Amino acid sequence: MEVYVDIDRCIYCHACEVACERVHGEARISVGAVEERASVPLFCHQCDVAPCALACPAGALVQGEAAVSFEAEKCTRCGLCAISCPFGAVYIGETAPLQKCDLCSEREAPACVLTCPTEALIWGDGEDGAKRLRRRAAARMAQSCAEAIGRGRI
Repeated sequence: MEVYVDIDRCIYCHACEVACERVHGEARISVGAVEERASVPLFCHQCDVAPCALACPAGALVQGEAAVSFEAEKCTRCGLCAISCPFGAVYIGETAPLQKCDLCSEREAPACVLTCPTEALIWGDGEDGAKRLRRRAAARMAQSCAEAIGRGRI
């Protein structure tokens, strides 16, 4: 299971951050604005070959079958994991040695997904999540074409 983002639906409300902070004590997701054109939630993508786990000299990040897990007692706070993350989603926290999304492994679905008021965050397996995003994009394109036809532009 993975979290997918429909950036067309993200309204920069930060509800996902608040939900994550409520569950974990510190937000493990952050919403960033891209040139005032779009807002994008940033979180750990649970890479198949995780650069953060490969870079960790202490073995605090462990590549599993479904996710990258974190063993806090092994963390030396060296920061190599944060430097190696291509998404900027791993960072050294203020109250914990490392902050990284764990997909709310103790819950049925991540708190950020359950809280998102616009359903910009989608929880599903690889095929299901991608299909849902494609259906949404196709519906938006069809709506745009219908509006253009209605205005006599096509």
